[in-house]
Amino acid sequence: MQKPDPFFDRRTLLKVAGAGAIAPSLVLRDLYAQTGTPLKLTTGLKLANYGPLYVAQRSGLFEKQGLKLDLDVGGSVNEPVAIALSGRGQFAATGTGMAMNATAEGGRMKVIAKMTGALGMWVIARPGTNFKSLNDFKGKKVASLRFPSNTVTSPTFAMKKFGKFDAKSSGVEFVEGPPGSIVSAVRDGRADVGVVFEWDASLAAQAGLQVAYGFADEVGPILLTSVMVKEDYIASNADTIQRFCNALAGSMKLIRDDKSAYVSAMTAEFTNLDKAVIGAGCDRLLATKGFVPTSPVVTKSEWDAIVEHDTLAGTVRKAYSFEEMVDNRFAERAAASVGIRG
Repeated sequence: MQKPDPFFDRRTLLKVAGAGAIAPSLVLRDLYAQTGTPLKLTTGLKLANYGPLYVAQRSGLFEKQGLKLDLDVGGSVNEPVAIALSGRGQFAATGTGMAMNATAEGGRMKVIAKMTGALGMWVIARPGTNFKSLNDFKGKKVASLRFPSNTVTSPTFAMKKFGKFDAKSSGVEFVEGPPGSIVSAVRDGRADVGVVFEWDASLAAQAGLQVAYGFADEVGPILLTSVMVKEDYIASNADTIQRFCNALAGSMKLIRDDKSAYVSAMTAEFTNLDKAVIGAGCDRLLATKGFVPTSPVVTKSEWDAIVEHDTLAGTVRKAYSFEEMVDNRFAERAAASVGIRG
């Protein structure tokens, strides 16, 4: 595959200089957008989990790497991998277990970067509800999204692993519904508590509910969400993958150096939400250790944690080792290029 030259010849530069006397940065950005390598990445649903992608795109970091990214949204956690396997896209960002399931079925995938390194999930409840630990799930109706959403699988895993009890035999009943249904189910009493991502946690707080419990401190580092490609894509597209990871590492560094870049990108992506909700949600996410990674490099302990998580939750057909599934070469070079540790 012929790769576009990220640099310009002397004549082009003179034209840019002349045309850019008013707004040179806009002209250069436009040139990058026109000449960049086309790339499609599909995410699983539209979630705050993909913040580093939104920041990288809104800040022009993909364009600076000579990439023209089409950032699409899948209708489920499975769809991004299906799109990559079919050749309709190149990159998938979704629940890490989807890479293992695809590989088990013959569509060999490789995880090339970390997207979310902690369980950014919370229990919401009506005011006065006593909920302080996993044991408080026992006997309750729990509002969630539909299986295999992490709003079902992650609490199921946490109850088994850390609470030492089985959800079903302990009277836990998941009340599954579509996106947007959890807050109202708790508020209206159809469920005792709900398990939510952001922005639902902040929407719940705005609606007068309490954010009673967070999973991240107890569960610890875990590769909840990652970026993956087909295994056979890597050999002939190593430069594209490297440039993608460079942009992602730059985004993660920018988020930590300048919180406003994160808030601004999230506000621009989720225009249907009140700015106060976005602000509160960003504060909660940035305060959750590991949720927004400092580096795209995947650690073995994070991998082992998600394998155990998905195995206990029953969402993977076969468990694969870190060595079989993770290719860290690009993320490691990207992290080093922006001065962050993997």
